[in-house]
Amino acid sequence: MFFVNIPSSAAKVNLSWQLITGLFMFILTLIVLLILDNQNFVIEQKIEYITHIVTAVAAISGLVIITYNVHCTRLLVKEIQEKQNNGSTISSAKLLLLEKLLENQDIQIEFSYTNPSNEIPEDFYQALGQLGNETPEARLGAIYTLEQIAKDSPSKQWTIIETLAAFIRENTPFMRDEEDLDDDELGQEELILLPTDIQAALTVIGRRDITKEPANKKLDLRNVDITGADLTGANFQNTDFTGSCLQGCLLTQANLQAVDFSEVDMQYAVLYEANLIEALFYEANLQSAVLPKANLTKAVFYQANLHLATLYDANLTEAVFYQANLEGANLSDADLKLANLEACNISQANLIGANLTGANLIGANLENASLSTACLTEAILFEAALSSSNLSNTTLTHANLIGANLTNTILQDADLSGADLSRVINLEQQQLEQAQGNTNTTLPQHLTHPETWFLPH
Repeated sequence: MFFVNIPSSAAKVNLSWQLITGLFMFILTLIVLLILDNQNFVIEQKIEYITHIVTAVAAISGLVIITYNVHCTRLLVKEIQEKQNNGSTISSAKLLLLEKLLENQDIQIEFSYTNPSNEIPEDFYQALGQLGNETPEARLGAIYTLEQIAKDSPSKQWTIIETLAAFIRENTPFMRDEEDLDDDELGQEELILLPTDIQAALTVIGRRDITKEPANKKLDLRNVDITGADLTGANFQNTDFTGSCLQGCLLTQANLQAVDFSEVDMQYAVLYEANLIEALFYEANLQSAVLPKANLTKAVFYQANLHLATLYDANLTEAVFYQANLEGANLSDADLKLANLEACNISQANLIGANLTGANLIGANLENASLSTACLTEAILFEAALSSSNLSNTTLTHANLIGANLTNTILQDADLSGADLSRVINLEQQQLEQAQGNTNTTLPQHLTHPETWFLPH
């Protein structure tokens, strides 16, 4: 955009300006049409070339205008000097024109140039081509080149990240073997080392700045096999891993908020202190997975396999485990407040010191589970199986145990104040004598409140 002040009263200047403008528009239109008609360029290249050409033509036109302006000024000054020497009078119009032209000797050219961050560098296309190279060194170079382009051109970041995700999907498809879906004998020693270029692509994706990407975008990494990948501290928020294999992956302190792990195989995966708020684990296999101190608030484990998983000191507030398998899992000191554990298999699990306040344990299997010192205040244990479970020093105040099976359940110093034990199965007076309670504790008709419950403590 030019700011040139040429007096309209000068017909010659006016005509010259019109000719230059017309020539500029003609050249610009011709070039744009030629580029748009060229089928060898993709749309991004066409836009880039047109921008450069418009800028160049604009600059040249500006220089022509300035040169012509200087030329007119010199001619006018010469004419005025000659008339002064001859004693002739000078018209006020010419003096005004001279004044204006002299002002325009300091013309400033101002034009907009495309922000470099919006350009598509030439090495972008070269890097894309190298992703298909047969040598891993070339592919690695391409991956890191794309990362640098994403940093230099934030507007291109999402396109580059999607490209790397597609590269991973194409090169690591998960070939699911139906016979091995429930293979409990799998060991970490069987994990295969991830290819270097795939690990590099995952690393680049995981350390990007997601604030520079469009909102509500989901990265597609479905049905990939990235067994043994190191994603420590990586940011994969809102990523879709549905149907993928993440066996033995290191996800320590990773940001996995709202990630979809539906039907994912995550056996032996390490998610220590990971952010898994609202993550979805529908029918996922988390057997022997390590999730201590992970934030799993409102996470969904519907029908997931958490056999022997480690979840001690994890935040599982309002998490949903409906029909999940938690057999032998370590949930000691975990926060399960208001969690839904209905119809879950929690047999032989370690729930020592866990917070299960208001938790839904309807029909849950807690046989041989250790719940000592756990808090089950106002928990719903309707028809739960608690045979041979250890509830010593457990807080069960105002808990609902209607229809629960308490065969050989240890209730040593358990607090049953206000709990409802009506219609419980196989509860004996001797068990009650070991527990604590009050008159608000509802008992089956054949049992009575122990006298020790009314003694001052």
